[in-house]
Order: sequence, then structure tokens, then C-alpha cells
Amino acid sequence: LAQESRIRRSFRYRSTVGSHPTSRLSAYYVSTELVMSLLSGRHFIAAVLCGLALLPCTSKATYDVGGVEEEEDDTMSMLQRPAIATPEAAASAEAAGASRTWPILVPLQRESVPLIRNGKTVAHKTSYAGAISIGHPAQDFRVVFDTGSAHVVVPSAACSSESCLEHRSYNISASSSALAVNVDGSQVEAGELGDQVTIGYGTGKVVGEFARDEVCLGGDSEETRACVKVSMVMAVEMTTQPFKSFNFDGIFGLSLDALAVGPEFSFFNRLAGSGFGGELQFGVFMAGPDAGQEHSSEIALGGHNSKRLLSPLQWTPVAVKQMGYWQIDIKEVRIGNKTLDVCKDGSCRGVVDTGTSHFGVPGSSINEFLTALATDGVEGEDCRFVDAPSMELVLEGFTLNLGPRNYMRPLAVPSNMNVGSSRGVTMESGGQADQFEAAAPASSSTRRLWPWQTQKPSHSCAPRIMPVNLPAPLGPNLFILGEPLLSRYYTVYDWKEAQIGFGLAATKANTEALAKEGQQADSQDDEKNEIYSFMQVTVTVSVRYKQAGVVARGRRTLTAPGLALPM
Repeated sequence: LAQESRIRRSFRYRSTVGSHPTSRLSAYYVSTELVMSLLSGRHFIAAVLCGLALLPCTSKATYDVGGVEEEEDDTMSMLQRPAIATPEAAASAEAAGASRTWPILVPLQRESVPLIRNGKTVAHKTSYAGAISIGHPAQDFRVVFDTGSAHVVVPSAACSSESCLEHRSYNISASSSALAVNVDGSQVEAGELGDQVTIGYGTGKVVGEFARDEVCLGGDSEETRACVKVSMVMAVEMTTQPFKSFNFDGIFGLSLDALAVGPEFSFFNRLAGSGFGGELQFGVFMAGPDAGQEHSSEIALGGHNSKRLLSPLQWTPVAVKQMGYWQIDIKEVRIGNKTLDVCKDGSCRGVVDTGTSHFGVPGSSINEFLTALATDGVEGEDCRFVDAPSMELVLEGFTLNLGPRNYMRPLAVPSNMNVGSSRGVTMESGGQADQFEAAAPASSSTRRLWPWQTQKPSHSCAPRIMPVNLPAPLGPNLFILGEPLLSRYYTVYDWKEAQIGFGLAATKANTEALAKEGQQADSQDDEKNEIYSFMQVTVTVSVRYKQAGVVARGRRTLTAPGLALPM
């Protein structure tokens, strides 16, 4: 599990049998390097520990890296954590890569799911999903391409969860190129149970088993398609929220490989080592909600699509690369002409997450952002065109700017509806964020005022922001740069140089604004949505083995390095 040389981890074993001679010892610590050097002998390790009376043959061993388990939630953020194998760079793969046209473009379709309250649509949940295929013959899926998580996750044909039954499922038995594997890459032998993993996202959770198969994305021809053998997760359980309400089937993680349970599970890491002919980067274009633009978004693999840019790319390095997130340093945050205090100590960072629908702000500052950005609204008017201040994120060497067309929820919400959350993305809630979906009308005696209100108006315009309450070292001053920012800026993720490029996106809104103003536009259309976040925050792997006719299980709990809590 913890084989990456860049991240040194220690596994902790706790004896769970009180009568065992070693029950007086609170823990054994085994170095990562030693565990991995013997990893090919997973059964051997269990047998040796049993024979030496260090591990009861039927007891459970819990391995963790300071992690805690998570629960499911209504928000959608797919930010995640953990990587296993070394890709083979065959000469044939190099030749095939050289013959392709790079970058490969994968169209993304914007999906909008209305939220109904009292017979009226008060908001929408949106997602951007594209097509992939797995195995031979090909099994087709639609997935969210998510920079906040690391694994390819699709429902398993063995999954009976309500969410799985609503989507296409992966049948490992139907693919001639598939192999059931354990977390260490070894084949699951006949009669044995394969290892399991539990992945907690900012919103939602999946439990799955491992398989290795060929994953393809792009067009139908060899020149427009990229395929690579990768280890992936077959979900045997998926929470109802957010998975059931969307049409996409699974998640395609594109974070840095430190967030995966092993290098073999990172698609881009496998692709980078396969001798492909493109650049070690990918670009993401989100077109926004304009009519006719539902199918205009895309992800470019093996480079970026310069046609999607209205301004040159400006680059900033990835901060704390060993955490595995595409995160950047934020020097300061300004709203209007005011510089907020939140980043004055230099501790602010932002995770650029294509799998999060909202703009996440540090939980301690949520009221300050609400007070500064929200305003009174009028029923039937589009809140994206209200008079509200701009928000600026000052990075090293340049500034990102968002206007109300970017950060504001399109629909004015009745003042007797609660649209906020005080919890947000937390470790205590399993790394899941409360959804800012409008609740049922409160009684007149319980209606509350928003921080910016002095009296109750009929309707309010609220920004699409959510609180992020995560501990150090990832938090506490963490921003999640989700869809509001990504629908304004084209983003390029450079795997080799560990940097992110930002350029004004060639969207309809930005183009019209530039034509009108003759210079940089102040806004880009937001999609109408409610919160989701696929930012991966916890991963728990259960190692299962069969010994003397008894199935024994052990658990290893991994949490993103920045999310580790005191033990």
C-alpha cells in the first residue's frame, strides 16, 4: 500500500486478542520499505507472524496512517487520496503513441439535475462527464474526469446498491483482458477473496474491489484513442448521494499518483510510462450553461487545446506535491477593494478540483464571504447579473478574477428557505460536505437572516460557496477551486513539471464580454447546480486472505497525508 518512495509511511498493528501473549504490547511498527520488500509474500507475512505468535491466525490486524473513516453526504466533491505498479514502456507502445494525433480530445457533456422545493425549481446539480471504455470486448461508461481523486471507479456487476442498479456496470467475467488483483498487484487466486477498498470523497463513498484491465478514451480510431492497462476499482457499494441522482456511471481520477493506493491505479502515471507520444499534461475546458453549449466542454489528453484559450497560459507550481493534490499557493484574497485577513499568515492554498461543483472557502471565513458576496434578490431575476463585487485570488505572478456571473447561484432563493451549511467539508463527517440545497420552508418563527441581511427580503441571491473545515497540514486555510473558477479559466495540468496553467477560457460568455469591453472579461457563466465534491479524502484498504480454511481480514486505513489526524 505504501510503496511510494517519496512518501514514507508506517503501518501500525494493534493486537485484538486479549489472551494473546503480545496483548500487553500496544503496537508494532513496521517500516514501509520492509513491508513492500516482502509484499509479494503477503501470505508468507501472515504465516510468519502467526508462526512466531506475533499474530493470531484468525485475528484482525489494523494498519492505518492516522486515518479516520468517513460517512456519505449530499454534496458532491470527489477530492481523494492514494498508486501501485510500474508501467511497461514497450517499443510497440511507443510506436503506436507516435502515430497518434496529440492531444486526444474527449468531449464532456454537461448534465443538470433540478432540485424541486414546493413545486418549484430552486437550484440545479450539474456535472461534466465523458465516455471511456474498459476491457475486450469494450464495456462503455460515462465518468466524471476528476483532478481531486486518483482512481478509475466504475460500478461492479456484483453491486446491488441502489446507485449501482441505476447505472451501467462492469462485468469482469465478460472481459478477456481482465484480471482480478489485490492492492499489491498480485492476482486473486481461486477460492480467495480479493482485497477491498473504501474511498471517501467530499460527497459520497464507495466500497470496491480491484481489477486490472485496458481502459480507453478518445475516438474510435487508433489515431484518436489512448488505451492503457491500469488497475481500477470495481464498486460493490455506492452511496445514494450523489451517485444515484446523476447519469454518469463512475469517476476517472486524474490527481497526482501520491493520492492513489499504488502507481498502477493512476491512469496518467501508467500512460506516462507507456511510451506514448504526447506531452505529459492534460487540459480541461468547461463551457458553462449557455444554450447550445451542453456538449462543448472537453478534456485534452497528452497536451492542451490552444483553441480553447482567449489569453496566454500563466503557470504556477503545485504546492506540497507529496500530498497528491493539484493544489497551489494563494497569496491573498480580495473582494471588491478589500483584502481579507484569511491569507495574511501565508498559509492559504487552493485545490484545483474538476470534480467539485462549488467554490470552497475556509470554514472560519464562510460568514465573511457570505456577507461580502451575497445580496438581496428578486424572484424571476438571474442573480448572475446583479450588482455584486468581484473576487480575486492573488497567486505568484498573476491574479484570478471571478465576477457574480461566475460565483453567484442563478436563481434567487425565497428568504424562508435555508440554503447554507455550517459544517461543509470536514473530517468528522467523513470528508463530505453538506449540500447547500434549499431546504423546505421554515416557519416564520424560525426563519433566519443571512449575515448580509438587516431585514427579511422576499428573495436572496447567494454565492455558490461552501465551507471547508479540514485540519492541518492540508487545512485549515484551504480553498477548493471548483466549477465556478473552472468555467471561467481553461486549466492545464502539467504532470512532468508539477505545475498548473490558467488562461481565460474561450467560452461564449468570455468572448462576448471581451468583444464588448475590448479587454479581459469580468465573468464566465456558471452552471446551475448544487454542491457536489469528489475530492478524495480517505481510503481504507481491507487485505483479505484465506488460511487453513478460514478467511481472515485485515484493514489498512490510508488518509491523504494532509488529512492525517492525531492517533
